[in-house]
Amino acid sequence: MDSETWKILEELKKIQNKSISEIIREAINELLKNHKYNKVYFKLMANTPFCDEEENEELTKILDSLNEDDLKIVDEYELHR
Repeated sequence: MDSETWKILEELKKIQNKSISEIIREAINELLKNHKYNKVYFKLMANTPFCDEEENEELTKILDSLNEDDLKIVDEYELHR
């Protein structure tokens, strides 16, 4: 990250009384929201273990094909130990 951006983040940290990571997280969420990117897609990509390029392409195609109807909750279960 360039020094100018870092200085801006440090100032925002003081003004907003938030950590830099929290400011970045909020900015990313706003970016995803404003550009109507699929948050589920990015969360899956961020939290999925490494896979080879072929598997990655296959999974990316599947995720890219999802629409809002695919993401609607149709059943809900509560798990207990």
